[in-house]
Amino acid sequence: MLVTAPPPAWSAPLRFAAAPGWQTGASGTFRSIRLSDGTRVRLPWPLSAAWTATAGVRYVNGAYDDPPNETLAHLRRSEVIVYAVIQRGTGFGKTPIRLDLRRARQLPCCVGATPPYPYDWELAGPVRSRRYDLIIRVYFGSRPTRALVARAQTALERLRLPPSR
Repeated sequence: MLVTAPPPAWSAPLRFAAAPGWQTGASGTFRSIRLSDGTRVRLPWPLSAAWTATAGVRYVNGAYDDPPNETLAHLRRSEVIVYAVIQRGTGFGKTPIRLDLRRARQLPCCVGATPPYPYDWELAGPVRSRRYDLIIRVYFGSRPTRALVARAQTALERLRLPPSR
């Protein structure tokens, strides 16, 4: 992974604040990724990714792997992963994103993953400043109960968005 200085859209990489019972990881800002065959691919614009997961999750993917299929293969029923990525503003949506899981779309998770992981929720849109876009994916180890959704929402509230430049 090639890590570079943040692009003009944001002044620091994306991250989650630490909290008891959770673990975190972040990619920094990157402009290229290495594919599973070892090939390095330059991205059309820089990204910054971060994740947080309940303490029992063994997060084995890179911070920029979306979806984190290797990690999801071992996700237990009570576990949650919240993954976020920012990218240069693309006009991707007109309504600014709100960090509220009640607004999340429920998606079939992880095309090509074995076995399929059906509990994937997504929020996406421009950050209020409209200088960059934010995509959030929440992976649940089982059908989300109110308690699991509340736990994920608490984690989402620890997302630290960088200021726009």
